[in-house]
Amino acid sequence: MIILSIDTSQAASVALVDTDSGTVLAAEQADDQRRHVEFIGPALASVLAHPAQPELVVTGIGPGPFTGLRVGIAAGIAVGQARGIPVKGLLSQAALAEELRRSDARGTGPVLIAADARRKEVYFSVYDSSEASLQAGPFVAKPAEVDDVLSVAGQTTISARLGRGFLLYPEVLGQSSVPTIVDPRAEYLAFAAAREIAAGRELVEPVPEYLREPDAKSTPVRESTLK
Repeated sequence: MIILSIDTSQAASVALVDTDSGTVLAAEQADDQRRHVEFIGPALASVLAHPAQPELVVTGIGPGPFTGLRVGIAAGIAVGQARGIPVKGLLSQAALAEELRRSDARGTGPVLIAADARRKEVYFSVYDSSEASLQAGPFVAKPAEVDDVLSVAGQTTISARLGRGFLLYPEVLGQSSVPTIVDPRAEYLAFAAAREIAAGRELVEPVPEYLREPDAKSTPVRESTLK
């Protein structure tokens, strides 16, 4: 299957992947966490210039900041509608778990993945490092509260740590086990999606997973005094 994958939950990423052969046909990765709108159009144009035609669009649904996350999801839906192909979603941190599973650092126990949630908080979840399957989460909390949340969730043993959160708060969360694996990459999101499909598990609809209210608040509607 040829999958077009998009993730804008942290730094933006777009990829076109042949999941049958395990080949990344084209990929674009941004380093800036905030310029998603400027990145996504040219990146999609570049990736979709490849002669292979996508059969499915998979978008990372977060968790992630409100504005950045919806840019990628909206772009994925637009491509799907324009090409008449389905659009599905997958939790973004599945891409990090899949990248670890495919790396030389692959382990056999639970891996804690933490991303930047801003407001001095992290989005985090626990995956099985050998199968890249979700064990708990996603959650959002301050770094000092992560251990308490994991304890309540029954996740007291962690064998590896991944993600931008560990680079931001190493004194609280500890050091990343693989510092080169930082943000979700679209190619690994595609491979993770293909594994879900092969296992008979359906992907979700492309609905963003925010975990909290957006920073921008709408102006309250006031009742008119005109009668």
